[in-house]
Amino acid sequence: AQELEHAEDLRRYLLSDVAHELRHPIHIVQGNLQAILDGVYPLEMTEISGLADETHHLSALVNDLYELAQAEANQLPMHKQELDLVELAAKTAEAFQPLAASQEIQLTADLPAAPILINCDADRMRQVLQNLLNNALQHTPANGQITVSIQPASSGAEICIQDSGAGIDPEHLPHIFDRFYRADPARDRQSGGAGLGLAIARAIIEAHGGKIKAASAGKDKGSTFIITI
Repeated sequence: AQELEHAEDLRRYLLSDVAHELRHPIHIVQGNLQAILDGVYPLEMTEISGLADETHHLSALVNDLYELAQAEANQLPMHKQELDLVELAAKTAEAFQPLAASQEIQLTADLPAAPILINCDADRMRQVLQNLLNNALQHTPANGQITVSIQPASSGAEICIQDSGAGIDPEHLPHIFDRFYRADPARDRQSGGAGLGLAIARAIIEAHGGKIKAASAGKDKGSTFIITI
């Protein structure tokens, strides 16, 4: 009975969160379009560009919701094949080097010399690593450090993405992978995302039979995301 009640609470929260996330950009688009029709705002490229940005946010949110629903229902298309996880992590970290340098953050890859072969969907695994690196870059200040490392495990590998950034308070750690959850409530959708990225990452890893967890010593003490696959 408690599990059913908890599931019903989660369903209500999800519907409320989805409505909240969709309402804001829709109100902006409707309001600005009405202002243009009423002659309050001029029909100029700057106004059209702003409306286009909001539609992009909406599209990204809807795509994330669809992807998360598919993943949680075990219906996300997977094209698994043997893959060198070390090579994938190295290429992903290399792709993020320019962005990290522009933010004055040192991004390093501490990877084994020998390949680690696992059976997985390369695009989905890359998506998870990109998500975690984006998350680390958002929460790490200038002169900070981010390290991507891989260690062989008994039946696969353990991937760690560690940063020296904002950290996570202990009370937030159990909820960090929940849909729409933001450890910092002051961060809005534009600056902090919709709060779906980590939920999608968990769903993808679990669809591969793996696990993902977060660890942190507390606020301003950095965070570590650990994938076992």
